[in-house]
Amino acid sequence: MLRETKTENGWVRGIPAADPRITAFKGLPFAAPPVGDLRWRAPQPAADWEGVLDCARFGPISMQETPGLGGGFYDKEWHVDPDIPMDEDCLYLNVWTPAKAADEKLPVMVWIFGGGMACGYPAEMEFDGERIARRGVILVSVNYRLNAFGFLAHPELTKEAAAHGEIGLNFGLLDQQAGIRWVKRNIAAFGGDPENITVFGQSAGGRSTWMQVTSPANRGLFQKAIVQSGALDSGIATYPDLGQAETEGQDFLKDLGVHSIAEARALPAKEVLKKALACRPFRWGPIIDGKFLPVSPVKAFALHLENDVALMAGDTADEVRGLRPAPDAEAFRVKMAARYGDDWPEFDRLTNVKDEESLQRYYESPAFNTFEIGNHYAAAKRLECGGKPVYLYRFNPDIPGDNAGSFHSSDLWFVFETLAKCWRPFRGAHYDLARRMCNYWTNFAKNGDPNGPDSDGRPMPDWQPVSGSAWNVMMLGNEQFTAREAADPVLAFEMDRLDRKNR
Repeated sequence: MLRETKTENGWVRGIPAADPRITAFKGLPFAAPPVGDLRWRAPQPAADWEGVLDCARFGPISMQETPGLGGGFYDKEWHVDPDIPMDEDCLYLNVWTPAKAADEKLPVMVWIFGGGMACGYPAEMEFDGERIARRGVILVSVNYRLNAFGFLAHPELTKEAAAHGEIGLNFGLLDQQAGIRWVKRNIAAFGGDPENITVFGQSAGGRSTWMQVTSPANRGLFQKAIVQSGALDSGIATYPDLGQAETEGQDFLKDLGVHSIAEARALPAKEVLKKALACRPFRWGPIIDGKFLPVSPVKAFALHLENDVALMAGDTADEVRGLRPAPDAEAFRVKMAARYGDDWPEFDRLTNVKDEESLQRYYESPAFNTFEIGNHYAAAKRLECGGKPVYLYRFNPDIPGDNAGSFHSSDLWFVFETLAKCWRPFRGAHYDLARRMCNYWTNFAKNGDPNGPDSDGRPMPDWQPVSGSAWNVMMLGNEQFTAREAADPVLAFEMDRLDRKNR
């Protein structure tokens, strides 16, 4: 097994995973610690080291609320360890490789975690890369800066980035990009193929994946992308412009009680975090900076500016259950009339919400799911320009243990095939689905096509890409099959609104 190898900064030593045929390298520095004068700077090169770096433990998680202290839904699901190390020095990544030698040229998957750009970390227990590596694919998970540490904007920072010749701001996204670039330069030492990289992520990680796909700074950097429940637009994904973000950043410095970025950099990280978490009016996240993000991802697709990589995108059937705008038909009609403005009469005609039964039908339709709207829009725009294929899916199995349904993020246990780590009483059918999903994901990473044999050698249910003649969506639930869905007039209406807004 490949237990030791040499990176651009020095030798590293990994450890056997639970399956000794897999080697895990944890806590590999891919950039300099973003502390002191490097707080709110684009990631800088990591320093070289002498000897062999022991990579047996995950690096510290980014500055965020301490996991596992509350009684929230995800505190029970996987944020279970309040003692996990946390530090501003957090730019580390992890590699799981099945390679026995450095010349194997295995496909690579680079994972970007979610958490609303405010929390999350690669060490979450559902992200164990061993099962992916068992399928002959190297898994890399990348940490990045969050909340105010990852997404503060300020006029001083804009000028500073220009003086350094850097793509400034959006530091969390630049961290992700730096991790992918590290993979491009170093993964051959772990038995990987730097010309066969798939970037994938879920929730904020899925949203990040859209941004990595549409950033002109990433042209040619990776070949494929998988977006899991990543908002392309439709209200969840909002992108302030540079001027707005700089104004909010100036207000944040006032809240910190300082007058300059230099003074803010001198503050302890915990003090900055405390103010960032208390500053609820600020929605820490990416901005249209004119550099890394010249336009929003949805506008990039509207104008056919995205990088032409093979795409897989999907969502869970019940993840927008908590986003229902109104409890009854009357309140719904009032709220939607205000939201849709001039488009309200057509929306009203198409949805025909008159009573509780028709309202429930709308809430259960793909047209209500903002993730579905974005995924379908991206696929439709890709069809227009004849680029690489797009595979769509909908995750909708019965999830046991409570009444949450196929909730937002429930697919993570399945993609990484880590169901045995979960508290939920999963049964045999769930393990069958997880095995197939992990197969689909890794097959796509290998050759851009999710199809292939199951572990018994028989073909898995056929998954066809979206085409001009068939709107194919793979249903990943109690049964797996490609559904050829009829045109949904409400979904088409929402996609047309996106198009009119962004072209």
